Amino acid sequence: MTFWRPPMIQRPLAVLALLASFTAHANPVTLSVALSQDPPSLDPLRIGSYTERQFAMPVYEALFAINPQGQPVPHLATSYTVSDDLKTWRFTLRDGVKFHDGTPLDAAAVVANLARAKDPANRCRCTAEMETIAGFKAIDGKTVEITLNQPNAVLPVALAGSVGTMASPTAFKADPASLANKPVGTGPFRFVEWIKNSRYVLEKNPDYWQQGKPQIDRLVLRGMQNTEPREAAFKSGQVDIVLQPSRNFIAQEQRTKTSVVYATSGPGTEGVYFNGTKPPLDDLNVRKAVAHALDRDLLVKTLGFGLPTLAYSPFGPTLKVAQPIQDYPAYDPAKAKALVAAYGKPVQFKFIVTNRPETRLLGQSIQQMLQKVGMQVELVPLDENRMIQSMVTKDFEASAFKYSGASDPHYNVYAFYYSKRKSPSQYGSFVNARVDALIEQGMSTRDPATRAAVYSELAKVLATDVMPIAYTYNSLDLTAMKKNVKGYTHHADALVRFGDLRKE
Repeated sequence: MTFWRPPMIQRPLAVLALLASFTAHANPVTLSVALSQDPPSLDPLRIGSYTERQFAMPVYEALFAINPQGQPVPHLATSYTVSDDLKTWRFTLRDGVKFHDGTPLDAAAVVANLARAKDPANRCRCTAEMETIAGFKAIDGKTVEITLNQPNAVLPVALAGSVGTMASPTAFKADPASLANKPVGTGPFRFVEWIKNSRYVLEKNPDYWQQGKPQIDRLVLRGMQNTEPREAAFKSGQVDIVLQPSRNFIAQEQRTKTSVVYATSGPGTEGVYFNGTKPPLDDLNVRKAVAHALDRDLLVKTLGFGLPTLAYSPFGPTLKVAQPIQDYPAYDPAKAKALVAAYGKPVQFKFIVTNRPETRLLGQSIQQMLQKVGMQVELVPLDENRMIQSMVTKDFEASAFKYSGASDPHYNVYAFYYSKRKSPSQYGSFVNARVDALIEQGMSTRDPATRAAVYSELAKVLATDVMPIAYTYNSLDLTAMKKNVKGYTHHADALVRFGDLRKE
């Protein structure tokens, strides 16, 4: 068996020297950040949504990281080899890394984390990814081997997510439930306290393995579910950064130029997600009628303030997939009415939206558009955590859905639509043999041109034969920062690397 070894990616020495050259502040430096809400848990096995990942990232790290170009690069691992059949992977771990409780990051720690994620009793959100892993073992103290039961060219992307996120085995063996509220990782910040609905406080990790980082002494994350108070806290100076503000707020800040704003299209999309097991949305033509009824250009101009672009598939514009899709249902109220009439029964369903004002307005607009073509839609506002739980348990008919996306198209579809593996993210329970075959084809090759063609074809099949989502926009990564916050670089996963930031 021969192994392919990727080229080494070196961290630029000049960047490290520059970071190390900054003079430490005489007084402790605190960075405060407002997010949309507190996550229900910070256990890596429970992390999936944008907010959950953003809360977890300062404390936990993974074997791989996503670089600004959207590529997975070794992080807690330093290098890897992979067999020709893409089923046997070996990883070399970084020397000298310790968890915040002093436990060394070694091969035994990695194996313990993988075993915990693999155990079905732990119900990891990464179930679909873990089911492809046949086994894992420590080769020596710094080398881990993972074997797969099917080829996977993009395993490093999974190892940059919850599959590869490392928590202290000392902590989870002593108390398996402890990580939910007291995370212990290897990251640039370590846990201090978490008063839910008030503050999540972290402090600088003095033993962090990346020299010169972090340059913030104290990091405070505040979950603030209502958009207006979150934006007001930023404008009044109570927080230095606001994540996921409204599009209206970003448009205002762009005009006034009182802060630094980022509005960047990412790899994800959003829209109306259907439960394919619940009538009337178990009917493909009814789902297409919903798509035909949506005046998406109007939504972009009004509620989107001209910022987002139209989505046609699960693949945002940063991914190499042919867009737009020619056969995607265009805005056509007359055709939507005809499809509703052809169904022959009343088209009635409940539509879950988050209770944030911006999302409720979107829900109301969609409700009105659907009513005009003969559908009766009841809006059900929920907080984000309850909405996600309703989707995981399949206790919904339709839901507003936004996925910030992954850096590779495979992970924008695998957990959601690959029917041969069980996954909590298979919200709509859609089954399509062609979709499964294309997903398998995409994950079994490293050739970029072949993969682009496969996922472009998959996008067409989803739009014509499945229609799991009536899309609205491509996801926008919206962030506003005070002008004295420096060091930010946008990444394809939209997550802020707080360990890179400083205040001047």
